[in-house]
Amino acid sequence: MNRREFIKNSCGFACACVGISAISLLQSCEDNKAYEQNTNEGGGTSDSDNQIVVSLQDSQYQSLTNVGGTAVMSSNSIDSLGLLLIRSSETKIKAFSRRCTHSSYRVNAFNSQGLAVCSSGHGGSFNTSGQVAAGPPNANLASYNTTLENDTLTIFG
Repeated sequence: MNRREFIKNSCGFACACVGISAISLLQSCEDNKAYEQNTNEGGGTSDSDNQIVVSLQDSQYQSLTNVGGTAVMSSNSIDSLGLLLIRSSETKIKAFSRRCTHSSYRVNAFNSQGLAVCSSGHGGSFNTSGQVAAGPPNANLASYNTTLENDTLTIFG
């Protein structure tokens, strides 16, 4: 076998292997949400495509029982970077995206000064109303409608 025949045969074999691998890979693909549902029997959180229901009795969200209390929600069906939650009055809890409007990095939890600072280190921060407190972001955080009934918070995406 000469060099030309070897290359011709090798290329054909390599293409066949890649084709078979590609077919197997494509057949194994499916729609898979990283966070589809997290339901705890004693309360907790349930998540669907357009709303999240949270029990304020869940230890992660108990701080929201007091006005000024804040909590952070991890990745969910509304926002893949999670949500910032703050109890703004006896009857209202606000929900904001954790996605920085300048860099799309995750925004950290509200600090003791009431600011949520972008994790990218560019100096962007947002106040407890979701408004830009310091640049470079030039747009407020996305906010989501909520309802609060007794100790049950519903967030609508």
